[in-house]
Amino acid sequence: MIVEQFLSGFHYGDAVGNSVMRFHRFLLKKGIESRIVSITTDEKLEADSINLSEYKETKDSIKIYHFAISSPLTDFFLRASGKKIIVYHNITPSHFFIDYSHSFVRSTSNGRKELKKLSGVFDISVADSEYNAKELKELGFKNVKVFPIMVDIDLYRDNFSRGIEEYFNSNKKNIIFVGRVSPNKKIEDLLKFFSLYRELTFTPAKLIIAGDINGVPLYYHSIRDYADSLQLKNDELYFTGHIPFDELISIYKTADLFLSMSEHEGFCLPLIESMIFNIPVVAFSAGAVEETLKSGGIVFKKKEFDKLAFLVEKVFNDKELNLKLKELSQDRIDEYRNESNPEKLFSIISEE
Repeated sequence: MIVEQFLSGFHYGDAVGNSVMRFHRFLLKKGIESRIVSITTDEKLEADSINLSEYKETKDSIKIYHFAISSPLTDFFLRASGKKIIVYHNITPSHFFIDYSHSFVRSTSNGRKELKKLSGVFDISVADSEYNAKELKELGFKNVKVFPIMVDIDLYRDNFSRGIEEYFNSNKKNIIFVGRVSPNKKIEDLLKFFSLYRELTFTPAKLIIAGDINGVPLYYHSIRDYADSLQLKNDELYFTGHIPFDELISIYKTADLFLSMSEHEGFCLPLIESMIFNIPVVAFSAGAVEETLKSGGIVFKKKEFDKLAFLVEKVFNDKELNLKLKELSQDRIDEYRNESNPEKLFSIISEE
C-alpha cells in the first residue's frame, strides 16, 4: 500500500499541516509507504514532502486531498487515477471579506466552485467535523465520514519559549485568542468586550491575540484603529503576529482564559489546544465550535457583552467554577484523544 497526501500549502505549526504530518508519521511507523505532496512548503518541512511540480503519479496509490482553498490540485484530482479520498477542512464564506479583500472574496468563491466540481470524484469523503460533513452531503459527496483534525498532544508538553512565558506573566489575568486576524474571527468584538470588561469588573487583565496579522491587512489596520478609539493601552492589548510554535505554546501556558467571538469555524483547533493546557474556554457558538468543545467549556449563543464580562469575572474568581471547567476540559481531551486516533483514519481510507 502507498498513501499520498496532497495539500496546497504545507506549513509548520498550521493545523492542517500538523495533521498531515501526524498521519504521515503514523503510516511510516506502521511500515506503510507514505508521501506528502504540496505546492508550497515551509523550508523546515521540505525534507518530508515532494513539490507537485516534481511529482510523478503513482497510479495505484491511495490519494488523499486535504481541501481548504482553491488550488491547482483540484484539476489534478479531476484526472488522477487510483483510490481517491477528500479530507475537507472548510472554506470561510466570501461575505466576510467583502469590505476588506477582493482577492479573498475571489479565492474563497473559487474554492466553493471547485468543491462543487469535485462532488463525484472521490471514493470516500472525510470531513473534520459534522458541520463540514453537512456541507459535503448537501453538495452530493458520497460515503461521507467524520474524523477530526489530528494533533500530537505530546508535542505541546515539551516545546515552549521561556522568554515569552516570562514576558507575559504578570499580576494581570491573561485573556487569549489564537487565530488569524481575519474578519470571520470578529476581533472587533473581542476588543469591544475587553473595553467593557475594564469598566465593569475589578480583576486586572490583558488581551493577547496570537495569530497572523498579514493575511488581510486592511482588516488588521481597521482593528488597530478601533483599538485606538477604545483607548486600549499597549500594556493591555497585544497582537503577536505569526509566531513560532514554541512561542505559541508559551502564550497558552500563561493564559487564564481562552475567549472566542469568531462567527465561522469549521473545526477550531485552538479550542483543543486550550483544553490541552487546562485553560477555561468561553466561546461564541458558531459553526463547529460546540461539537469541538462539547462539555469542555462554556458556549454562549448571544453576544451580550455586559453579561459576558461578568461571566469572565466569575470564571477568574469562582474557584469551584474554575476547577470544574479545568476538569471538564481534561475529560474532553481524553475523549478527543480517542476520536482523533490515526488508526481510525487508516481504517476509513482502507475501506473497500
